[in-house]
Amino acid sequence: MPQNKGSYSKIKRIMKSIVKELEEKRDYLNRLDGEIGDGDHGRTITNAFRKAQEVLLESESGREDEARLSGENADLGTLLKGIGRTIAFSTGAAAGPLYGTAFIEAGKAIEGKEELQLEDWAKLTEAAEAGIIKRGRGKVGEKTMLDTLHPMLESLKEMLTQNESLKEALTRAKEGARKGMESTREMVSKRGRSSRLGERTRGHIDPGAASTYYIIKAIIETCL
Repeated sequence: MPQNKGSYSKIKRIMKSIVKELEEKRDYLNRLDGEIGDGDHGRTITNAFRKAQEVLLESESGREDEARLSGENADLGTLLKGIGRTIAFSTGAAAGPLYGTAFIEAGKAIEGKEELQLEDWAKLTEAAEAGIIKRGRGKVGEKTMLDTLHPMLESLKEMLTQNESLKEALTRAKEGARKGMESTREMVSKRGRSSRLGERTRGHIDPGAASTYYIIKAIIETCL
């Protein structure tokens, strides 16, 4: 199999940026979660992505098994699927399988790719959203990670119709994700443990929506 070192190098940089971003925001995410949940979302998500980064580095040195990544032999899609599998099984919390599914489905959408065009970004984002909806049985407007991801997808689709440059499209997509995250402040939670608090969840940013934004931010800023 030909060596796709470029793909591996890109994913390694992206994972490094995601872990760095989540580590910086870990306490903030815990505080957000403490307002409407268990108070451990930052720790849980940071640990999950750190574990995926560790497995990625292990695969580079050849220490891997069936569940691990494919290292330098892999294209972008295959690497994303491997990362997703690691994240999905890295924590007993509900968030792990959701984030893992997002990466797995995104990877399926761009399997075989070593470079991404704007159309590919839209495809992987749409696949990630569909995976989350199927796995979590949620929908936009229920104060979840979908409320961050969906505006990003809508922005990418709009940029496709306007024939914008990839850089401009990703910049706007990141802003769409940020606005989506902020929109959860005025929503009432309909999913997870926080849904039991009802109206008391209004006025608080959803921690899952926030961590999703920080992950998107890290990915896009690394790729710009």
